[in-house]
Amino acid sequence: MNKFLFVCFLAISTTSVAQISRPMVEDQLHSEMVAGSRRSHSANDRARFAITSGFTGFNIDNVARQGINIDIQALLSRLSAVRLELDAGIVLYNTSSSLAVAPAYSPSSSHFNNYYENRYPHPRFNLNFALGYIGTDVLYYFSDGKVRPYVAAGVRAVTWQMSEGFAGALTPSARAGIEISAGSSFSGFAEARYMYGMRNLVTPYPSSLKYVTTVAFGVSFAPQL
Repeated sequence: MNKFLFVCFLAISTTSVAQISRPMVEDQLHSEMVAGSRRSHSANDRARFAITSGFTGFNIDNVARQGINIDIQALLSRLSAVRLELDAGIVLYNTSSSLAVAPAYSPSSSHFNNYYENRYPHPRFNLNFALGYIGTDVLYYFSDGKVRPYVAAGVRAVTWQMSEGFAGALTPSARAGIEISAGSSFSGFAEARYMYGMRNLVTPYPSSLKYVTTVAFGVSFAPQL
């Protein structure tokens, strides 16, 4: 009889311990998941800096050109899904100069023939300043996971070069893109941008910026301050 009571007591004790330990394990796993989610959110909420480059098409005074852009962004800390970003960049484009004939003397020629005549024309390519801009955007992120699509709208102060000097205007802008997290501090992203053109507001010379469209790729990092 005593052995039977002992076996029953042992079975009841084992069952009670299992039932008590199961909620403890589940609570621990839930706490770890919440902590991981909080760490992910806190990483996304930090201030972020980015550099981008891409291809740009623009139209100034009804002349369409293409170039490359170099852009620096500073995304400020956020309190919600909306973030404020500061943006500055330039656009450069290639122009080929008129064909020129190389000089008769070539320093690379052999000392047996110090004079070398090259009559083949060589076009030269120059990087020229197309336009520069600085402005601010309001961004909205649709999610907080590793893949974060977003849209943005803002305003830019844009300047471009004319034969009489520099022109400038305020232009509205819009962006859409997707950001992919590569860790707690680094991300890569791709986006499309559009700036609606405006007439020159800086100098009395007539000039107008019709549009600026850009497809850009970049990397960003969030320093742990």
